Amino acid sequence: MAQLSPAKRVMSQTPVPESSEEQQKLNFFKRNQFVFSLLLPAILLGTGRGFTLPVLPLIAIREFESGVAGASLMVIAPMAGGVLSTLPTGYIIDRFGRRVTLIGAPLLSSVSAFMVFFAANSYLEFLLYLTMGGVAQQMWQMSRLAAIADSVRSSERGRQITSMSSVQRIGNMGGPFLGGILAELLGLRVPFLVFGVLAALAVIPSYFLIKETAPSVLARRTGTKTPETDTAWKTLLTRPVITLFAAQFSANIARGGAQGTGGTYFIFLAFAYGQGPAMLGSVMLGSGVLSIPIMMFSGQIMDRYGRKRQIVPAAVMLGLGLSFMATTAAMELPLVAFIAAFIWINIGVSMMAGTMQTIGADIAPADARGKFFGVNRLIAEGGSLMNPVIFGVVTGLVTGGAAFAGAFGVMAVSAFLAANLIGFGLRETLHKDSPPSEKSSPK
Repeated sequence: MAQLSPAKRVMSQTPVPESSEEQQKLNFFKRNQFVFSLLLPAILLGTGRGFTLPVLPLIAIREFESGVAGASLMVIAPMAGGVLSTLPTGYIIDRFGRRVTLIGAPLLSSVSAFMVFFAANSYLEFLLYLTMGGVAQQMWQMSRLAAIADSVRSSERGRQITSMSSVQRIGNMGGPFLGGILAELLGLRVPFLVFGVLAALAVIPSYFLIKETAPSVLARRTGTKTPETDTAWKTLLTRPVITLFAAQFSANIARGGAQGTGGTYFIFLAFAYGQGPAMLGSVMLGSGVLSIPIMMFSGQIMDRYGRKRQIVPAAVMLGLGLSFMATTAAMELPLVAFIAAFIWINIGVSMMAGTMQTIGADIAPADARGKFFGVNRLIAEGGSLMNPVIFGVVTGLVTGGAAFAGAFGVMAVSAFLAANLIGFGLRETLHKDSPPSEKSSPK
C-alpha cells in the first residue's frame, strides 16, 4: 500500500471545516460582535427615547395645564433619576459586573415607558415614572462606558465612544419626527408605548451577546489573585481628575438641554412660538442630519490628534451658539432665527459628544472604574440637571424674552468656562500605545 507523503498526511488529518455558509455567518458575528452587543441596543434605546422627546412639554401643557416651570419638571425628572443612580450604579458595575446592568437597564427602560403610557392622570405619578426611566438610562450609559474602557485601546476609545453617541443620536434624530407625527394622530402618550416595545427588544441582543469585562468579576470567576491597589479618593483625586470634574460640570450646564433631548429648547419653542409636536420633531430631525457625520469625525480627531484639539473648539462653538440663542430670545427674533441658533448649538454639542467620556476613560483607574464613573457621572448629571433648573428658575422669576435670554446666557458662560478648564488646566490624555488594561474581548 502506497505511503502518504508528510504533507498529504497532515491534510488527511485536518478536521473537515464547517460549510462555507456557516463559517461566513460565524465570521460575520465575530467581526461585528461590538455592533450587535452594544450598538444595536443603543440605537433601539435612542430611537425609542427619541419618540418621547417632543411630547413631554406638551403633556405638561395640555394634560396637566402647567406653565414653563411645570414643563421644566418633565425634563428635570429623568435627569434627577440619572443623578440619584450614579453612585449605586458605579458600585454595581464594579461588584457584580458590566453585563448585569447592560441587560437590566433596557428592561427597566421598557417597564418605565409602559408605566408612563398607562399612568393615571396624576402629575406626581407621571414624574415618578420618568425618574425611573432616567435611572435606567444612567445605568446603561455607565456600564457601556466601563465596558469600552475595559476592552478598547486608548487610541481607539474616541471612535468607539463617539460611535455609541452617534447611533443614539440617529435614534434621537428620527425618533422625535416620527413620535411627533404619532402624537398628533394617535395621542400624546402613544410614543411611550413605542419606546417600551423598542427597549424590550434591546434586551435580546444584550442578553445573548454581551460578555463580562469587569476585572474584579473575571478575577473572582477564575480564582486569580490580583495585586491590591489603592483606590481611595485621596489617591484618585489628582489634579487632572479635579479639572475634568469641573469641566464636565460646566460643560453639562451648557449642553444639558440639547444632548439629543432638545428639552429646554422644546419648551422655549412651544411657549415662545406656539409650535406643536410635529414641528418640534422636525427641528430635531433637521439638526440631527448635520450632527451624525460631525460626531463620527470628532472620534477620528480625538484618536489621531488628541482630545483637547476637539473639545476646546467644540466648547467655544457651543458658547457662541448659546449666545446667539440668548440674542434671539432677547430681541424676539422670528422662528427662523431660533432654528438657526438651535442647529448651531447642536453642531457644538455634536462636536463635544463623547469627548468628556473619552477623557474619563483615559484617566479612570482600571480597578475602580465603576467607582470613578459613578462620581464622574454624578457630577456630569448634576451639571445637566442644572440646565433645566436654571431655565425654570430664571423663567419663573423674570417674564418675557429677557427670561429666556438670561437662561441661555448662563449656559453660554458655562460653555466658555469648560473650554478654558480643558484648554489651560488639563494635559493631553491620549496615549496611542496604551493597550486595554485587561485581556477581554472588545465588544
